[in-house]
Amino acid sequence: MYCMSIAYPQTAGASFDFSYYLEQHMPMVTRLLGDNCLKSQVRKGISAPDGSPAAFVCLATIWINSISEFQATLTQHGATIIGDVANFTDIQPLLQMDEVLA
Repeated sequence: MYCMSIAYPQTAGASFDFSYYLEQHMPMVTRLLGDNCLKSQVRKGISAPDGSPAAFVCLATIWINSISEFQATLTQHGATIIGDVANFTDIQPLLQMDEVLA
């Protein structure tokens, strides 16, 4: 199993619309991934352990079975997915593919 991690760093003056992200963007992405999407999760940054501001406004994870199927989805629908980002944030996301070990 694999996991796509998407991180939106805390950025001065940036905006992030969680309602849009949860109600429009993530459902669209998971629908486009189809059966390759096992589950998804969205987390809102609250703070660092010491109480200082969170490093990330939002962290999202999408668990998938196949990296090649994920890449095929991006090839087919990537412009739609990336084009939608401006509807909920002006933060440049950081992306990472992980292999889930435990």
